[in-house]
Amino acid sequence: MSRSITRSRRVRALAATAVAVSLIGACGAGERETPTSPTASAASAEGIDQAKEAMAGWSKAPEWPEVTKIANSVDLTGKRFTYVALGDQIPVIHGIGVGVGEALTAAGAEVKICDGKFNPTAVADCLKAAGDEQVDGVISAFVDYQMAGPAFDALAAKGVKVVVGGVAPSGGRQADANLAFYDNTPRVFALHEAMSHAAIAEGGADTNVLWARLMDSTTTTEAGKKGVAKFKELCPSCGIAETEFTTANLDKLATSISAALVSNPDTNAIIVPVDSYVPPVLQGIQAAKFAGKVKVHSSSSDLAGLQRVKDGQQVSDLGTPVLYEGWKFANAMVQLMAGQDVEKGTQFVTRAFTQASVGELTLDDKSYLTDDWFGGSAYKQKFLAAWGLD
Repeated sequence: MSRSITRSRRVRALAATAVAVSLIGACGAGERETPTSPTASAASAEGIDQAKEAMAGWSKAPEWPEVTKIANSVDLTGKRFTYVALGDQIPVIHGIGVGVGEALTAAGAEVKICDGKFNPTAVADCLKAAGDEQVDGVISAFVDYQMAGPAFDALAAKGVKVVVGGVAPSGGRQADANLAFYDNTPRVFALHEAMSHAAIAEGGADTNVLWARLMDSTTTTEAGKKGVAKFKELCPSCGIAETEFTTANLDKLATSISAALVSNPDTNAIIVPVDSYVPPVLQGIQAAKFAGKVKVHSSSSDLAGLQRVKDGQQVSDLGTPVLYEGWKFANAMVQLMAGQDVEKGTQFVTRAFTQASVGELTLDDKSYLTDDWFGGSAYKQKFLAAWGLD
């Protein structure tokens, strides 16, 4: 029988806008909608095989893609840049900033990180401060343009090069000579879809998942939708329920998870979009007395996440090579400064970590901000060569 229970209170908010973490049911709590059909069972069998094949491929160290050569070389010597993080306390966002700094420093520039603290006012303050400091360029990470449109435009009007990174264009703003979007949402969407692969590959036809959807921005909202859709596509006979949360209301996540588990007692898997949000999920599991009954899947491969995988608290972690991602953000700035179109980030590079693979890794803070978990740093020479700096 199918437990396709759609929970769909749509909380439309910008990042860090306070919204209540919610869970509502299209059917009664735990109610199954329809009997499983032979067609759904056959489709699920095929999807489970696809999921297992995908996870096997992602279990290996990635091959770094080629980098498009910059047509007009750019001299970055002495240039100053600010990296504006949506929330620098999230390890994956901070790590990308470290990668940005590493890349632009290698080209002779200086980089400062400013923390937006998941707060539109703090983001705008970071952007204003960058303008006051007369920096040459600003790279934002996961900040919707419409969250701080006037501040972005004020920078561009001063001649500061601005890359609105990690998000799709919004608010009707078009790219121009001073402002461009590094839209890597296809990669983010692929990562969320990969987590559904992970849950189905591990649980098979008996998977009944709770998808915890992060609603911080248009990107995370759409990514969660993509992840849920991929789960249903791969295993239509499996069960799925959803809950929604924001970073601003993280203190409510444990309660939401606990309530969802009580309402859906056959849940045996939970997908959490980013490692940083797993601890409150574990609290919710404990409160609902589901410890040992559900398996947690997440992404970003921060140190705490991989340690949980090693200890058996988390089953899988779809890795994000944060330094590599930072170099991609930096590459967008180089393209903008060269007067070229900024390429969309369509390449999905990950490594699937499980208990079977983390044992060979050195798990410490130093290693997280290296490429050791992903097979080395060969991509750096590809970027430097593309920029004419090899």
